Formats: sequence, structure tokens, C-alpha cells
Amino acid sequence: MAKLSLQHIYKIYDNGTKAVNDFNLEIGDDEFVVFVGPSGCGKSTTLRMIAGLEDITAGDFYIDGQLANQLEPKDRDMAMVFQNYALYPHMTVYENMAFGLKIRHIPKEEIDRRVNEAAAILDIKDQLTKKPKAMSGGQRQRVALGRAIVRKPKVFLLDEPLSNLDAKLRSSMRSEIIRLHNVLKTTFIYVTHDQVEAMTMGSKIVVMRDGVIQQVDSPMNLYDYPSNIFVAGFIGTPQMNFLEAELSFDKKQDVVLTIGEQSIVCPKENLSKLDLLNVYLNKKVKVGIRPEHLLLTKEEDNSLPVTINIVEALGNDCNLIAETKDGFKLVIKTLRDDSLRVGDSIRVKFDFNKIHIFDKESEETLLPRIPTHKTFSAEIKNDDLLLLGYKIHLGEALKEQIKDNQKLFITISNDAFKEGKDFVLPVVNKEQINGKWLNTLDFKGEKLFILTDEYFYGDKYEFSLKQEELTIYNSSFDELLKPVSRENIIDGKLIPVKRKMMFAKRTMVSESDYDRMVEESNLKGEKIPKKSFKNVRVFNYSLLNETFVPGDGDIIRIYSLLGKKFHLHDVRFSIAPNEISISDSGVAGRIRRILDYGDSKYYVVDVDGQELIVLDQDNNKVVDDLVNLHINDEKIGVYDVNFGVKLL
Repeated sequence: MAKLSLQHIYKIYDNGTKAVNDFNLEIGDDEFVVFVGPSGCGKSTTLRMIAGLEDITAGDFYIDGQLANQLEPKDRDMAMVFQNYALYPHMTVYENMAFGLKIRHIPKEEIDRRVNEAAAILDIKDQLTKKPKAMSGGQRQRVALGRAIVRKPKVFLLDEPLSNLDAKLRSSMRSEIIRLHNVLKTTFIYVTHDQVEAMTMGSKIVVMRDGVIQQVDSPMNLYDYPSNIFVAGFIGTPQMNFLEAELSFDKKQDVVLTIGEQSIVCPKENLSKLDLLNVYLNKKVKVGIRPEHLLLTKEEDNSLPVTINIVEALGNDCNLIAETKDGFKLVIKTLRDDSLRVGDSIRVKFDFNKIHIFDKESEETLLPRIPTHKTFSAEIKNDDLLLLGYKIHLGEALKEQIKDNQKLFITISNDAFKEGKDFVLPVVNKEQINGKWLNTLDFKGEKLFILTDEYFYGDKYEFSLKQEELTIYNSSFDELLKPVSRENIIDGKLIPVKRKMMFAKRTMVSESDYDRMVEESNLKGEKIPKKSFKNVRVFNYSLLNETFVPGDGDIIRIYSLLGKKFHLHDVRFSIAPNEISISDSGVAGRIRRILDYGDSKYYVVDVDGQELIVLDQDNNKVVDDLVNLHINDEKIGVYDVNFGVKLL
């Protein structure tokens, strides 16, 4: 078994095609992970990078905590099962299964034991003397699986292994692979374009599109809580229905969905995770509802009239293909009803507990399982903020921006919560999600959500807010104040320099990589790689009219990605505000603004026309002071503009 970690993985081909874009995933021991998505989404490319059959353009890939980007495929202890079986036609089943062990010089008795053991697991012991051409497609796929099993790898990689089989055989082989995973108790990574395979086989599913992860979750969470329209439409059969609508409030402050000429009132308790800012702004959205969550009704109130165009009889069930007056197509999944005919006018209502709402432009869900932010009304009185029934004292930065506004709306993000006692709200629900706890707090019927690592004991939750993380709007919903930026983006260059670097096996390595190579050589009884040092043309960082010397590990990582022509690449650097401090020496600049939030103070410093945000609580500088800035060069991030890749 193995733990795999893929961190900011990219695959970019020489023509600039970005096949995999910023892929991040943690795979634990004994997990059955499925990569699913349409053709060309990057799922097979990612699998091949894990196997070592494709080079990683950027990012880090770890096997059991060991960096494995440069590991040869044979050293990764993985077995791959291909779509086309890849069996040797001139060999028997036994010989095909034993071949990989023979070239590893495994003793004959051990080979025989492993082959017979795998054949028993796969129920092909009576096929061992046959050649592949005498076998069915399903039997050949079992042989391909058996060839992988006998190696006893840490990880099984399966690249669309069932796509060449007919529907009935695919169904039985799915069961076989699930049983195999339960027997072997090891890590499986399975690639497919079939969402039925993904839903029935995986304990964790990675949905991909255009090289980008759309969502990682369990099968039922993908079904119940899709993160965007693509996932919602890809998972589930028949596909989810989508209707264009506009959000607003009625007199009771329930949410109104205006679909064409029809208005549907959705009780606000069913939309507790919806940020009400979207309703205040009369946001245009797409409403998603699965066919099985549309209910036939005779009630005219709060229902949608539709006309049946097609009736699909499916035995005990049937699918009704219908259309609204405004031309929206709907699929309704219901129990068989022989009285329903094409052309009939019927009415349907939504199961409001199963409704989905998506932003029309970004296509992201507005009803996330873990809300990232919520907006509440607030008031200013005597320099104090009245929010959620409590009064908090404003820092000078907020006073300055909102002094002329009495009524406000404030968006509180997950990042804004901190320990404190400014607010005390009742906890009305606690839900465990992916190892963490989502606590639902109530304020006069409106819900606030706080995510905690540990279970919270108690029925009231105390907290304070980081004022620098709030977004503030006036009564007309003009944005008055944004959260402080989390990183400074700085233009700069990689400047060529000569530097003595360590080499082993003709490859530039760091001290830690060399120690790892020595350890591996000792374990295998191989010759320890010789270490040497050479003067080579590498680079320093040039930014803010200063030169910074990166560590060997950073140089090797960037050099391996960009090569000898690194100086031709446009780069930008990033540094967090808390990694910059005011000091006696360093980069010279002038303070332009001071953002004092009470508990934290930020300086906006002009350095040769670029403004840097600096978090420094220990200084009492004023506007127009000349200062020197110390930058923690170990925390400088590097971004390649040409490739669109984060290098560090």
C-alpha cells in the first residue's frame, strides 16, 4: 500500500498545450480513486505521470513522502493495466502472467505460487495453458489484471480497462475489480469516461475537465453536492435539468425564483447556505433539479406548467420529456403511469430540499456543502459596528472607508473567523464533513457557518472577526472595502549567474536528493552514486531593484522545468504580507497608506512604483516615512507567465 501526494502538477507539451493544470490530490492507503471526465480532459495523462510514463512539467509528486518526479517507472512499485490488454500473443496465459517476474529474476517456485494464486483469485486457473487469441475479451482482461497482481505492487493503475467490453461484460468485470480491491487491500487508481463506472466503483472520485480538477468527493457527495454545472450535468442519469432564473425576495423574505413568466417561492430555510447578497442583487442564475426530484402535482400554487413531448416507458418507471411555456426542456423521472400521453399538459413542483442554484456566469454552485462566505446587514453607530446583534469597535482602516454610511452589508468569509468573545451565537446543527465539523449558527433565522477541525462541545459558539478579511458594501451594494490581499505580486527576472552545484548520475541534485539516492543504493546493494561539483550557469532572482539568492533546491526545481533558456521566460514573484517586515536595511520604499484594523496593522509601501502590503504590528511609522523592507527570500514564490505555471 502507498500514500500518494500530487501537488500543483502541470503537464505542458512543447507546442504549449496544457494537458493538466494545477492538479492537487492526496491519495491514501487502500483507497479506490477514480479519475472521470470526457475525452481529452487529462485523466489518462495524469495517470501516466503517476506511473512515470510521462514527465511532470511542474509540481511535486510524492510516494510515501518521497519526492518521485525523477523516479524511473520500474522503481515506483506500481502495476498498470491498459485499455488494450497488451498481452503477448505468442505466450500462454501462464507465461504472460509470469513474464514480469522472470525479468526480475524471481525464483521459479515463487513465480509459480504467485501465478496460481492470482489465477485462483480471478477464476482463470483452467485457462493458464491457453493463448490470448483463444480467449474472450473478459478473460483477456482478467489475464491483464493477473499480470499486475502477481507483482504485488503498492499501487494498481487501470486505464479504461473495460472500454473494449460489451455492456453486460463490463458490468460483471466492474464487480470483479471491486472484489479484487477488497481482497488485495491496496491502492487502486482507475481512469474512465463512464460516470456509471465511477459512481459504482470509486470510494473517491476526481472529476476532470480540460486538464483541471472540477471536484474531488465521494460518489454520493458528487450527486448531492455538485460544485458546478459541469459536475452536476456529468454525474447522474438522466442528466440534471437546468433552467435560467432570477433571484429576488417576496414580502415574507422568502426567495423567489423567476423562471420565464413563472415565479416559484422557495422557503428560505431550504436555502440556508445561499449567500443573500445574490438575492439582494437580483442575480441571474441557473436552477438545477434532477429528474427524480421533480414531482407531479395537481396544485397550481407554486408549481410549473409543462407539456409532455415524449414518454419513455422503462418498465416500472418512465421518463417524461416535457417543455415549459418559455421553451425550457425538462426530463421528469416518475413511476409508470399509462394515462400520461404526448401532448398532455401537467404541472410539476420542485423538491426544495434537493434544489441546486448555480451562478450563470461562473457556473459555480451558490449552495455549497461548506459555505465559503455569508452576507449580513449591519449598521454604524458612534464608530461602532452593529452586526449579528453585537457591537464591535472598528479599526481606523474601516472607519475611514465607511464613515459616511450608516447602513451596510458585510460579507464574512471563512477566513475572517478567529478566537474571541465579540459574538456569542447559538449552535443549531453540527455536521461532520471530510473529517471536519461544520457548525451552523443562528441569528434570527439567518444561518452562519463555521468549520472546525474538532467537534465543538456546547450549544453556543464564541468568536471574533478579523476586520481585514471582511468585504463591506453600502446600502446600494457598492463595494467599499475588500479584504487585504494575501500576497504581493511583483514583476522581476531570473538573472544568469555562475554557481557551483552538486551533481550525481550526471543530474543536478540537492543535498537531500543525494542522501536519498545513497540510501536507495544501500537498500538495493547497488554502487553508491558518485558526488561531484560543477560550475554551471544558473540564476538569481531580480526584483524590486534588489538581487536575491535562491536555495539550491529552488534552483534545481526551476532549472529542471525551464532549462538553459530560463532567462527568456517572463516571470513574476509573489510574497505574503507577513513575510515582509520593516527593518534597518533592505529594499527602500515610502509608506503611502496605513491600514489599521485594531488587532493588525498593514503598511502600503511604494517601492519604485510597485505597492507592497506589509504586515508589521511592531512599528509605529506614519504616512510618507521612508522605510527599508526585509523580504524573507525563502518564501518567495515564482510564477512563469509564458507557461502559466506556478514554479514555486
